[in-house]
Amino acid sequence: MHTLGWILLLVTLAWCGVGLFLLWNFAGMTILRSAPRAEPLPPLPRVSILVASRNEQETLPATLESLLSLDYPDYEVILVDDDSDDRTGAIADDWALRPAAYGRLRVIHNHVLPAGWRGKVHAMSLAAQAATGEWILATDADVVFDPSLLRQALALALQKDASLLSLTPELEMQSLAEKVVMPAFGLLLFLLFPLRLVNRPCSSRAMAAGAFLLMRRKELVSMGGYARLRDTLIEDLRMAEMFKSNGHRIYLAVTRGVFRTRMYKNWREVFEGLSRSAWEGTGKSIWKVVGGVAAGSALAVLPWVALASALLSDAHAAGSPLHDPNLLAAAAATGMSVAVYCPVVWYAGISPLYAFTLPLASIFYSVVVVTSALSSLKGPGIRWKGRWYKPPAP
Repeated sequence: MHTLGWILLLVTLAWCGVGLFLLWNFAGMTILRSAPRAEPLPPLPRVSILVASRNEQETLPATLESLLSLDYPDYEVILVDDDSDDRTGAIADDWALRPAAYGRLRVIHNHVLPAGWRGKVHAMSLAAQAATGEWILATDADVVFDPSLLRQALALALQKDASLLSLTPELEMQSLAEKVVMPAFGLLLFLLFPLRLVNRPCSSRAMAAGAFLLMRRKELVSMGGYARLRDTLIEDLRMAEMFKSNGHRIYLAVTRGVFRTRMYKNWREVFEGLSRSAWEGTGKSIWKVVGGVAAGSALAVLPWVALASALLSDAHAAGSPLHDPNLLAAAAATGMSVAVYCPVVWYAGISPLYAFTLPLASIFYSVVVVTSALSSLKGPGIRWKGRWYKPPAP
């Protein structure tokens, strides 16, 4: 067996390790599902729901309808129209005049982005300053809540004695780009930020989903609020890190059937969205970029390239595939990668055939992270929601 064969055997073993790791990680995860409302409800603290909205005219109506239909007894919705150039602000104002929103929905129109601030963080800061709740829920303008979601989330936060509770939404995926890239990106996140470690107070690992960040207002204010995060594009991760590093417990759970969003619609939106967080997510480390690209290529791309090469070589030489150790090693590596990735694809709710698209997803994300790094270091910066951001120096 050549060197390539031994490398492929190591890749096979690595995929076995990934599979076992995922089983360990997901065995103890908490899943929130739809639940009927129990009567009477116990006294519950007031919650302020903060929504940063910029150019979200297509998704905002469904989001507001779901937020104003929550079965939670005491909450308010504070929406910041962050200098939108579409009908986002007008839609929000129209909804605020509806009877169902009376006394529940407030709209803030912001047209200024101070120097040194990122747009979403600044919008959230404005909303937080206007909040009156004991708890704050930061969410997005493209999500849909089940009526029971806030009630269940608050109960879980109190049960776990968590000062920050985050929930991951189910992704609605319709385009080829979403179905190829997003499950693979989700796998990457859960490998880098295992739920079990995130939820352990003794572990420094921290992670949160920006679509649902439920936080005790007192602790948030005591740590300096959103002003502490003014220069970040990944405020969800940084918020979780800030809470945990200050000794406050965080908890991350997943959802099924109660919380959904469609983040991107096409290749361009997926590329721009992932580029926003890629460079900062590596800690602005060139070595992590290089190492990540190399590891992803070795695990997801190399086995398929080696398999195709071996098949072509054996066909040209009219040899038996069963006598080619490199081909057998490549087949083992590709087979194991599909076996491990297939449950991820199934959990995402798409065809198992997308388990065979992992190499394409790996190549795509490699281009994303390299582009994000180069644009941040030598180019104009990161484009997000129509604004250009130059990340601060590491």
